[in-house]
Amino acid sequence: MGNLIGRMIPKTKESAKPTRSLYAKEQAVHRDYSKQVTDGSRRESLAAWNLLYSPGQIGKRQTINRFVSQAMEGNDGGPGGSVSERTLARYQRLAQGNWGVVIVEALSVVEDSVARPNGLILNRKNLDGYKRLTEAFKKKAPDTVLLFQLTHSGRHSGTFSRRVCLYPGGDAGEGAELLTTDKIAGIRDRFVEAALLAEESGADGIDFKLCHGYFGAEMLRPANIREDKWGGSFENRTRFIREVVEATRAGLRNREFLLGSRLSFYEAVRGGCGTGGPDEIIEDLTEMLRIVSLLKELGMVYVNVSAGIPSLTAEITRPTQMSRLFVYHHFRYARLAKRQVPDLTVIGSAYSALGKSGSSWAEENLQKGYVDFVGFGRQSFADPEFPRKLSEDSASVHWCTTCSGCSKLMAAGKHDGCVLYDPYYRDLLKELNSAARNKDTKDSVPRGSGDAGIEKLAPAERHG
Repeated sequence: MGNLIGRMIPKTKESAKPTRSLYAKEQAVHRDYSKQVTDGSRRESLAAWNLLYSPGQIGKRQTINRFVSQAMEGNDGGPGGSVSERTLARYQRLAQGNWGVVIVEALSVVEDSVARPNGLILNRKNLDGYKRLTEAFKKKAPDTVLLFQLTHSGRHSGTFSRRVCLYPGGDAGEGAELLTTDKIAGIRDRFVEAALLAEESGADGIDFKLCHGYFGAEMLRPANIREDKWGGSFENRTRFIREVVEATRAGLRNREFLLGSRLSFYEAVRGGCGTGGPDEIIEDLTEMLRIVSLLKELGMVYVNVSAGIPSLTAEITRPTQMSRLFVYHHFRYARLAKRQVPDLTVIGSAYSALGKSGSSWAEENLQKGYVDFVGFGRQSFADPEFPRKLSEDSASVHWCTTCSGCSKLMAAGKHDGCVLYDPYYRDLLKELNSAARNKDTKDSVPRGSGDAGIEKLAPAERHG
């Protein structure tokens, strides 16, 4: 039958030729463009990226360019979630990179529900460490905007921690404690306290984490059908962020302190963000666009657009070599946010997945007005000095290959960073692989070891 059908279809000149996918063609165009810029064959060089390296605006703050180092968890905090020397060193390297904006990774506002065993916690006890971080960072990068991302891990807290949820079922996991009305109010107060501590530490602003399946995102979901004031209606599900922002603004001393949020536009779970009801899974962005408008109404100055849940729908959050087409969804979500509220600053995501052509795609989206800033997460791990190197000596840039080595370290609770370019993290991964082989756990270790094994890593639990 297959041969018969094949004989029935006339072979045209075009169908007889092998064709490249549209995506491959697009990638080739952007690779060629990037190569022309970086190898000097274009006389205008950086002028070809005239928006990437042009000043940007967030609230009343001007930035030196449009590059954003996204929040990436190093899992290297000290006792009690304090800032360690390794944490300080990581941000010192980012300070040398000439980023327009650097977002300090997921700082938990509580001590008992955290996602990483060595995750950072922002509280009064740890404040001196954050003051050291901001002071040292600003000494090297006085013109880079430094934001603190605030979070509560909620139902995605580690098994070593206290796992809590707003509603049962779904991705809550076994043994998750259902939060009471009063306990949620207490978490609200901790967010406000942490936001004011961020200002006291010297940060330029904060990013409320309402993404990737954590507490803030869970609160917004249609699946949050609690019967108290924190669930059910859209009004109730947005009450938490409204009260946090209003209380934070009332307590700030610096009226130019920046407030914004990272949102997962679509989580790809039943009743998750970006769906139309508690039992829906198909994308419906109606409510998410209402939330973008709400951020503006609350006085926030930017939205950092993301998608997915790293531990469940990772390919959407951070596309890999096998799922790069998901990058286009990130482009679409950012464009929708910008169209919804044109005067709200929009930060786009997932550019690391595009490798060497990522900067070209970023420039295109800036030129078209889809975004105001472009975010690089994994690329900031691969090369903390990426923007500076790209402008001064592009041949020296360490490009992210989306090998997922950093994800494997994170899933194992190890210090986290780039396993390809940093010997410290490479050795950690080799030790991890060696220990797994000794236990004969074939499923948890890719074939091969060392650098060869790194190249073959499959996607694992992702960064948040």
